Amino acid sequence: AMKNKLSILVFTLLAGLMLQAPVMAADEAEYQAALTKAQETLREAENKVQLWNTSEKLLDEAAKAASEGDFDLAVKLATEAGLHGVLAVATAEREKQVWQKRVPK
Repeated sequence: AMKNKLSILVFTLLAGLMLQAPVMAADEAEYQAALTKAQETLREAENKVQLWNTSEKLLDEAAKAASEGDFDLAVKLATEAGLHGVLAVATAEREKQVWQKRVPK
């Protein structure tokens, strides 16, 4: 049941990202909000699991885009970094369950 919940969560997040076609251009405040959310998610993920090596790279790219004034891209990259944190946790949880099933009783 947990695995299905994780799959549904991941699917919902991905669908949500795809549906967030920006109607209006993002601004710095939106980028800061996305960045804060991503950092919180990644910190939480880091406490539980080994983070994916893509997360930090995405945040660096987001910061670069923001510094160049491309807040649409910055928000997209920061949001994606946060998603990688969620997926890292989901993967770790799944691995833990699979591992426990493999242990001879």
